[in-house]
Amino acid sequence: MRFRSPPVTQPTPRIAPADASFAAALESALPRVRRFVERLCATAADADDVMQETMTRAWKYRASWDPDRDAAPWLLRTAFRAATDHRDRARRTPAPLDGSESERAEPCALELREEIEYALRHLSVIERTLLLGFHREGLSIEELAHAHDLPLNTVKSHLHRARRKLPGGRR
Repeated sequence: MRFRSPPVTQPTPRIAPADASFAAALESALPRVRRFVERLCATAADADDVMQETMTRAWKYRASWDPDRDAAPWLLRTAFRAATDHRDRARRTPAPLDGSESERAEPCALELREEIEYALRHLSVIERTLLLGFHREGLSIEELAHAHDLPLNTVKSHLHRARRKLPGGRR
């Protein structure tokens, strides 16, 4: 008498209906969340790390998601918190003692934006206006002088002083 072993089959994973609807909601919100994270982070590697952390947290805390609401705001809030946690971890990572280049990730764009806004708040109104007009709006010195009814050399002096006051400016 021969015994036959039953055919080996792979079990199909079973997903609860609630988990299936959650997965579908995540998938529909994913492109929007990815664009948001890419704007927050300075590098693609940072964005990938933050997206992975966001999805991990979302799946872990899926019980707090309300199926009657859109998943995107809930997921965007989770992504923002993951990005700030990522930035804070990068700040706390100590530099190597051997003096070699640090392998720390670049800071998120959010951190850079905060530093720039802080520095701009410490400029006078005219310095800030001229600096932003020149660098952000792309106006020439002549156009700035004409728009603000200032002599050409005064505009140059204000721009020079504003740059010196910014971090990394020569003193």
